[in-house]
Amino acid sequence: MPTASVGTEIPPVHVRVEAEPMKVFTLITADPNPIHWDPTAVRAAGLGERVINQGGLNVGYVLNAVTAWTGSRSSIIGTRVRFLGNAFAGDDLVAGGEVASVDEHATPTIATLNVWLRRTDGAELVSGTVTVRLPDPRK
Repeated sequence: MPTASVGTEIPPVHVRVEAEPMKVFTLITADPNPIHWDPTAVRAAGLGERVINQGGLNVGYVLNAVTAWTGSRSSIIGTRVRFLGNAFAGDDLVAGGEVASVDEHATPTIATLNVWLRRTDGAELVSGTVTVRLPDPRK
């Protein structure tokens, strides 16, 4: 159960991007874009040599970090993100964030988190906010 005050850090979650999950996600979402499974398409688009992770998977890494902190996926009540860059197969990423505000008058307590996904070289790939219900610390 998290203790939340402005500035509280969401513990970072480290992820290595692999090509195989991209293929599965492509099938699940019926995403026809070949940049997620075909390096030739990535080269033809002038985007490099390695397949590109789907934005939905990148957001999932951020939500996994939030869920690890709150203890429950059902704590998430709102998500707003911007995509700032691409994650490629083989990239090492870190998802995390910090508490931006806490409404202790709400029942249950509501916190807004500033969240991010970065490559380990520091490039920011996703930025946004996640709103969560915090568990009652008395329970």
